[in-house]
Amino acid sequence: MKTAAIICEYNPFHNGHEYHIMQTRNITGADYVIAIMSGNYVQRGTPAVMDKKIRTKSALLGGADLVIELPLFAACSSAPDFAIGAVSLLHKLGVIDYLSFGSECQDINKLKQIASFLIQYEEEIERGTKELMSLGHSYPKAKELYLREHLDDASLIEVLKQPNNILGIEYLKALLQLDSPIIPVCVTRVSNDHHSKELTPSISSATSIREILEQNQIRPLFSRVPEALHDIYQMHYQKDFPVCLDDFSLLLHAAIYSCEDLTQISGISSDFKDRIFKMLKSDLSFEELISACKTKNLTWSKISRNLLHIMLDITKEKVEKARTYDMSPYFQILGFKRSASFLIGNIKRKSSIPMVRHLRVMNDPLSKDQEELLSTEQRANQLYRTVIGQKFHTIIKDEQIIF
Repeated sequence: MKTAAIICEYNPFHNGHEYHIMQTRNITGADYVIAIMSGNYVQRGTPAVMDKKIRTKSALLGGADLVIELPLFAACSSAPDFAIGAVSLLHKLGVIDYLSFGSECQDINKLKQIASFLIQYEEEIERGTKELMSLGHSYPKAKELYLREHLDDASLIEVLKQPNNILGIEYLKALLQLDSPIIPVCVTRVSNDHHSKELTPSISSATSIREILEQNQIRPLFSRVPEALHDIYQMHYQKDFPVCLDDFSLLLHAAIYSCEDLTQISGISSDFKDRIFKMLKSDLSFEELISACKTKNLTWSKISRNLLHIMLDITKEKVEKARTYDMSPYFQILGFKRSASFLIGNIKRKSSIPMVRHLRVMNDPLSKDQEELLSTEQRANQLYRTVIGQKFHTIIKDEQIIF
């Protein structure tokens, strides 16, 4: 029995994701495909456009056999912590043979070459990147400039400019660091760029789809998502999605003003704290505050993640505790197909990580630190539900999705 895994957000699920699952089966010959999916908050520092239950249903209808939630502390972290959290979770499950990821690069050996280089010269790269940041460059640009100067093969620099390649390289680094036997495979990305806002026939980026949803349209999306999802999207549209960043503006303002020391929050320096209070006005929305805080060396995603950390009380201390578990202190099954019951039994036998259900402790005891991390995640989940309740007058219930 072969099992492949895909690390994903499905924010929202579309034709490109269905293609990825199908190609993963074709390439690996896997009997099962597991999706390790972010919950209600995602890596770019925003709430997911729709609740994790809808996205779980979409993933199962789109071809996945089992959906497991990526814990919050990994899900809304920068790429390295996101990757180590997801890959370590796969490693701890004890049943994964392959990790499949989308990539703009067709040559996985190139990606492996870069991953090895980044691990071998990690300290030198970080030191050189910080020096370039002091000249006013953003972190991504500073790192690109440093690598451009020190990588022998110029074509490798172009590989590092593509977002899916960057995440793929982080997954490969994590596999190396964990000495994991999981075999990586890449599926070449087709059609739109990851961050493209253009809505094209057949396969569009999640970014373009979210933008259309936020403009209160849904019919233009039906040709871009699998037909099996049309009823679900139509049923839930304007009943519990779309959720957007500005829906959380009041919660953000309350969190900023009630926090005793913002510098204890993950990602917040003294300078950034001062910038927040300098730019903060009572009428600014979440997105407007991000724009107001933006500088040459602070990217939109970095600022958004930092502000999200404030709202969710993700402190530096908690992140360090999460890192002692490689950012995966526990796991939760969000949904599965009945045909995957044997796989779930296998995970329960072989997993080296506690399982929770509805973000509550089950049979596996948790340490004090794990309980604290879980409590933070429970609160974050409730905030998301509160926003849905206020916006749509809908109550989201705890349930495991079974098809």
